[in-house]
Amino acid sequence: MDLRWSICLPNILNKTLDLLQAEGMEATLRYCAAYLQYRLLGRRMLSVEDILYQRWRKEHAASPEQMQAMRASVSRLSFKPLISVVMPVYNVDARLLQKAIGSVERQIYPRWELCIADDSSTNAATRAVLERYAGADKKIKMRFLERNQGIAGASNAALALAEGEFVALLDHDDQLAPVALFEVVKLLNEHPDADFIYSDEDKIDERGRHVEAFLKPDWSPELLLSTMYTCHLGVYRRSIVEEIGGFRAGFDGAQDFDLALRLTERTDRIHHIPKVLYHWRRSSGSTAISYHSSAGGKTAAASSIKALHDALERRGVSGTVEQGRCAGTYRVRAAFPSDSLVSIIIPTRDRSEYLKTCIDSIFRLTKRPRFEIIIADNESSEPRTKEYFASLEGDSRVRIIDCPGDFNYSAINNATAARAEGNALLFLNNDTEVIEAGWLEAMLEMLELPGVAIVGAKLLYPDDTVQHAGIALWHCGTAAHVHSRLPREEPGYFCMADVIRNCSAVSGACMMVKRSVFESLGGFDSAYKVSYQDVDLCLRAAEAGFRTVFTPFALLYHHESASTGKRGDEHEELLFFERWKKKRPFDPYYNSNFPATRADFRLARA
Repeated sequence: MDLRWSICLPNILNKTLDLLQAEGMEATLRYCAAYLQYRLLGRRMLSVEDILYQRWRKEHAASPEQMQAMRASVSRLSFKPLISVVMPVYNVDARLLQKAIGSVERQIYPRWELCIADDSSTNAATRAVLERYAGADKKIKMRFLERNQGIAGASNAALALAEGEFVALLDHDDQLAPVALFEVVKLLNEHPDADFIYSDEDKIDERGRHVEAFLKPDWSPELLLSTMYTCHLGVYRRSIVEEIGGFRAGFDGAQDFDLALRLTERTDRIHHIPKVLYHWRRSSGSTAISYHSSAGGKTAAASSIKALHDALERRGVSGTVEQGRCAGTYRVRAAFPSDSLVSIIIPTRDRSEYLKTCIDSIFRLTKRPRFEIIIADNESSEPRTKEYFASLEGDSRVRIIDCPGDFNYSAINNATAARAEGNALLFLNNDTEVIEAGWLEAMLEMLELPGVAIVGAKLLYPDDTVQHAGIALWHCGTAAHVHSRLPREEPGYFCMADVIRNCSAVSGACMMVKRSVFESLGGFDSAYKVSYQDVDLCLRAAEAGFRTVFTPFALLYHHESASTGKRGDEHEELLFFERWKKKRPFDPYYNSNFPATRADFRLARA
């Protein structure tokens, strides 16, 4: 057999079996064709996700009739602001530059201006394109810098040409979707006080194919501390951009990240358009690479870390910033007081083998912060459980509290929390096991960020696949764990399984709550005896103005859940649905383009 076939066939067969089960024959055949093309002809293979996106994009593209209707509707808009598209240029391929400019010229919303600053390009072809446009169209403004000032300086020079109420940022080799500015202005007519608008985005590969669609969550403050996820298309109110001093020197490669961090400290009028309105140009010299790629591109990690350090200082948060687990991601570690005490509350009824594993792992892998363990015993009766409790006597770190009566998870935790001494409460299932040191610190650090009240951990099944990496509402039923069954070593969709980010809710199997907030909310709702009390608490906290965060840096096994399966009984699910479906009809942290029938960041089929 030809060596190339011996390499191809095992991979094709394995993926074929997966795809036939998950996506059907069409996706399977397209994958196989792409894989053969890549292996035998040396061309880049489209991933399964890209194949699905190709189809989804085709099915959701605006028809000529719809485009014409959009153009006609512009005259009916009550608010028609001028949008200044700001584009710094330096030695870009002339063909790509023309495409970038052309994408602005093709906007169906007509009230735009293109503000270009050439950063003293030495490429004659680049200069020739710019000189041809200079003066040819009064809507295109041009400035040629006499000396190279870097991307921040060139961006400021382009910004100085802007007269629009809002500015949109465009890189010199990227493209706007024809409807981009129309969608922005349509949103502004619904929310005229908006100060910052961002959209979904994709990439254009070397063969001109649209790939790697990034379908984003709505405004997520902690995700922005982890990565520049808002990125493109970004549209900002010009008065605030000028008020904060525009782009700062010394942040080249992360100048837009620094701008977004500073601007979002001035306003919470931030809106997300869940449509792909921007197309990055993916090339070896571009930051338009996968978030999970190991390649660095032109991403300036040092500038990003510097921008995040400055953001912490401005916000009055002591802490450090580290590289994240994926390229282009970071870990903010807020410092917590040295006298912090965490009360670890573990409800249990027998099953001492699980409880012992849990507590032993805490003792073995927890160096700081200070903690107390409170075992809430709900009528344990087995002799070996009694023996285990006796073995813990004399350990000052452990208390055992009797909680008799019918099992009610909420009531047991509430009663135990009232007797806890810590300023942070960690609700922990007895069938969990800590995997890595630093887990408790990772959770407590998040509570030091202003506005954060609840933190959840990354939980794995015993087979090292993900059980919990945050909860999405109204998916796969009432609520679903995102990235469920993802292999432990995989970072997930745009690294969402491996970055600190906001969620609507997190699992109570390992949930840390700021004590003051827990008490102000009245604790868990005891109407939820077995399930949904964790999700309900997170949503009540959100109503009170607090945020919930998932951190992958607290990693535990959740043993029993692998066999118990679904979350709880139908009565409690119905209670939750009736209470929250109208109040919270969609999940802001899980893009609406994803289908409600799954929670794995796969696109819906029409």
